[in-house]
Amino acid sequence: MKKKVLIPVTRSKSSRKILPYVESLLPAQQNELILLYVTKPPRALGIAAPDPGSGYALDPGGNPVGPKTHPIYAHQQEDSLEADAEVELLPTIQRLSDQGYEVSMSVCFTDEPAQEIIRLTKKHGIDVIAMSTRAQDGVKRFFFGDIANRVMRQVDVPALLVHPKDSSEQ
Repeated sequence: MKKKVLIPVTRSKSSRKILPYVESLLPAQQNELILLYVTKPPRALGIAAPDPGSGYALDPGGNPVGPKTHPIYAHQQEDSLEADAEVELLPTIQRLSDQGYEVSMSVCFTDEPAQEIIRLTKKHGIDVIAMSTRAQDGVKRFFFGDIANRVMRQVDVPALLVHPKDSSEQ
């Protein structure tokens, strides 16, 4: 039976620096990879305005006859963000699949990434968590903490943690 490996990632390039370690240390035949794309939830209702340069016919007042201003709801923003995440991770998923890994992806909208990682670890019987860290120092760490540290204190599974040398790359 394959081990389930949860790999939280974000838009940050440094979050994906764990992947070479996963590939070199965890054989494809023995591990199923679950990429968890973590992002903040959409905050508010947005408004979409028509593009005046889109070439729509104009009414007698000079306004475009085509689409009008309309609301964009949170679920629409989530759908759009989820599609963007899938497109962004597709090359990574394809590369890992080509190496023989069974790969799945999930998108998570949360203000509390550590709690969501903990919840999913327990709910899905995760065997290993692999993640990059951006360890913080001093006052910043005291007030904001470190996601990896909070996760590791609350789960009973092994972790593969990597602190990239250049974590300034966002």
